[in-house]
Amino acid sequence: MGRQRHRRRSSYSHGRGPGSGSTKHQGCLSVSDWVFGANAVRSALEAGRLKRLLHAGDQARIQRLVADSQAASIPCESTSHRQLDRLAKGRRSQGVAGEVTPYAYASLEEVLAGAGPVIALDGIEDVGNLGAILRSAYALGAAGVIIPKDGAASVTPQAERASAGAASQLPVARVVNLSRALEQAKASGRWVYGAAMDGETSLDDLDLSEACVLVLGSEGRGMRKKVCSRCDLLFHIPMERSFESLNVSVSAALVLDAWRRSQ
Repeated sequence: MGRQRHRRRSSYSHGRGPGSGSTKHQGCLSVSDWVFGANAVRSALEAGRLKRLLHAGDQARIQRLVADSQAASIPCESTSHRQLDRLAKGRRSQGVAGEVTPYAYASLEEVLAGAGPVIALDGIEDVGNLGAILRSAYALGAAGVIIPKDGAASVTPQAERASAGAASQLPVARVVNLSRALEQAKASGRWVYGAAMDGETSLDDLDLSEACVLVLGSEGRGMRKKVCSRCDLLFHIPMERSFESLNVSVSAALVLDAWRRSQ
């Protein structure tokens, strides 16, 4: 079967405001100002977000991170694993923690202007899934990720940890209205394709040769009806065995790898 692409279904006209970024509270120090683990701290350092580093243990990887941080004039303090675990509040610190500036969301325009596909997430509430999607999106060449401001996970330290540092390297836009953001994506020249169990086209037959946005909904509910109506085409991920659905982070990786292989 040849690759398929349908004409855009909708012709809505909306105001073209920028994607809504979010400025986190920058008052007294709290656990939300810290990231844990060598990858997340390293990415914060490379992104210019690292303010202070706490470390325990003498692993070579941590010592290299300390040396690079000191070279960048970042204050580094030796502490105990117990103190790091207390700061992490139940999360694994891996012997290193970094105090960081609040996560800076990108504008919608910045994400849409990037090279590669854009991932749009509708109703993904688990920060671990969000972090895993950011990790795959960065590794497989996505331009960025769009998430809704309400009713969805945001880029928290837990998400940054799950992303293995990719969150600091990949533009993420946080928008007030995802449906409107998809219309803006169309106006910028991108096709909008939505993943759905009953999608009429197989991912194997989807034409990914042009700029696009790939929309993924939650595992339980899928995309909301209004978001679904903004898609030019709905596609499904083919599976060898009958099964309800895949984890959304796995679906994101499969879709992005299909794009990568089509280039």
